[in-house]
Amino acid sequence: MRFNKLLLALPVACASLLLLTSCDNGKSQNGKNQLPKVTVFKVEPLNYTLKISLPGRVVASQIAEIRPQVSGIILKREFDESSNVKSGQSLYQIDPAIYQANYDSAVASVASAKANANIAQLTLKRYAGLLNTKSISQQDYDKAAADAKQAEAAVLVAQAAEHTAKVNLDYTKVYSPIDGYIGKSSVTEGALVAAGQSTPLALVQQLDPIYVDMTEAATRYNKYLQDENVIYEPVKGNNVELYFNDGSKYAYPGSVKFSDMTVNETTGTVTLRSQFTNAEGKILPGMFVKPQMTLGYIKNAILVPQQGITSNKLGQYTAKILRPDNTVEYRQDIQVYTGIGGYWVVTKGINVGEEVIITGLLNLTSVENAKADTPPMKVEKVGHPGKLSQEQLNNIIKNSVK
Repeated sequence: MRFNKLLLALPVACASLLLLTSCDNGKSQNGKNQLPKVTVFKVEPLNYTLKISLPGRVVASQIAEIRPQVSGIILKREFDESSNVKSGQSLYQIDPAIYQANYDSAVASVASAKANANIAQLTLKRYAGLLNTKSISQQDYDKAAADAKQAEAAVLVAQAAEHTAKVNLDYTKVYSPIDGYIGKSSVTEGALVAAGQSTPLALVQQLDPIYVDMTEAATRYNKYLQDENVIYEPVKGNNVELYFNDGSKYAYPGSVKFSDMTVNETTGTVTLRSQFTNAEGKILPGMFVKPQMTLGYIKNAILVPQQGITSNKLGQYTAKILRPDNTVEYRQDIQVYTGIGGYWVVTKGINVGEEVIITGLLNLTSVENAKADTPPMKVEKVGHPGKLSQEQLNNIIKNSVK
């Protein structure tokens, strides 16, 4: 009876033993052949627009401080405050009474001087005839000639005084020297003003076109200039877009008028001036704005997710490239130009069409110290390669400079 039970239990035990042995062998074999799993990013050629966002402040293209050039009482303000005025338009009338009197006196002085000069000339002619008959001495004639010249000089002096009086009389009318917008008047009718006073009567500003002064760190701006035509192709024409503080965009682009190469000693910045059309008067002097300047374009640019680029002990940028046979290549001395939205713009070391490993990098550290005769490491690629489209890049650029 016991023997029969033993015979029945023996096949079950053997089957269990075989099953356990098979499982152990399966686990051992699977563990031995399992490859590190990675995901990759496939490099596609893209057109990269190099944009920078700078702080800016609006300034008028022309500014005229209206000051009196003669002293007197303001009789009349001849413009509407907060309005547009034309060049040559009368703005103020200063009491001209004293200046009119001075001018009239100067005119009379000129007439008197001319009369004296005429008498002196007649005397000289008469003396010339008397000298021929020896009726007068040479000394008397010479004195008459000198008197005639003095009379002529006196006419010139009187005419100069007349011109000065006329200029001062004209200065009693204060005109606008430029076309532009005039704000409030600092004086009212009846106010006493002085020639050359420090406080202007009003301010005329030309608002169309209008300038936006932008500031950038001198070191960065010099780097942009060095990279021009080397890293990127500079843009031509209107390359500045303007955004207001509420986020709205100005309808018309502007252009860089000049860049000041004098560095501010306090801030270490340089000033770049851009010019915008402002026919509608939406841009006002003194406003703080957010201009975005397009420096240029990098054609067929290579962008790689930043998690796929690491650095070694020497400070060099490195990457791990997945070859077509699923082996890993450790690549060093990669050159990066700039970063944007989680991507690096790579200028050297990675080529179009290559697949850069972006996850699973911790399992691949052994390739960094592999010897030349070490067989290349194989990995298992999971999923489809990641990609960056031109539309996605454009959106990243747009959002990064806001």
